[in-house]
Amino acid sequence: MNTLDCLIYISRATLAPVENRRQLDDIVEVSAYRNAEAGITGILTLQNGYFIQLLEGAPSALDLLMLHLHFDKRHKDIHIVARETIARKDITGWSMIGPAPSVPPHPLIDAMLARPPSSVRPWREALIEMAGVPA
Repeated sequence: MNTLDCLIYISRATLAPVENRRQLDDIVEVSAYRNAEAGITGILTLQNGYFIQLLEGAPSALDLLMLHLHFDKRHKDIHIVARETIARKDITGWSMIGPAPSVPPHPLIDAMLARPPSSVRPWREALIEMAGVPA
């Protein structure tokens, strides 16, 4: 039986604020290609100077991706805030998605950044809502 994990991490962006949207779009585009090869799906957003990312996939694929992310100079202080085994992926139809440019910061995500919950559930719900993923 193949197991799946959902992992949520936050990190501090090192980008110049004027480049945030362009960089986020670039990261989502490149990640979509790489994640598809690894069987990973996810959502990435940048809010109040922090990257917040939900990743779903095989535990070994997520571990390898997290190792690579530690070498990415666009962020620092990577912290896995939640990781759990899941029965199925919630993100289907694409390998990486980010919020549309018109989507405002999500107030629940702001609250969770201040006091990160250790469960993936509130992160998943807020990120899925923010990204407009169909239920």
